[in-house]
Amino acid sequence: MQSVETARKPLLAELRALIQKTAPDAEEGIAYGMPAYTWKPKTRATKPEPLIYFAAMKGHLGIYPTPGPIKTLTKELADFSTSKGCIRVPYTMKLPKTIIVKLIKERMREIKAKG
Repeated sequence: MQSVETARKPLLAELRALIQKTAPDAEEGIAYGMPAYTWKPKTRATKPEPLIYFAAMKGHLGIYPTPGPIKTLTKELADFSTSKGCIRVPYTMKLPKTIIVKLIKERMREIKAKG
């Protein structure tokens, strides 16, 4: 987070804490040059799968939960600019914690269903 504007760091820290609270056994790392979390169910011996990524962009916070949760939660995301795998949260908006938790839980459900 060193290259991120000082004004954005509290928001990123808040998002990081929310992810860690929602998926405490997720592995934290860097992927595609941004903070990334991977996760696997405790009952599976396979490698962890992508859970969620995020990045401070110029005009918004980019949240990348993979395409599945975005498609599943289309109605809840109606107020946001989205693409196949991205949700854009304007910096003028509070962090949508409830929606982020739903996205993470939906992604975890998808990963469990694969096994």
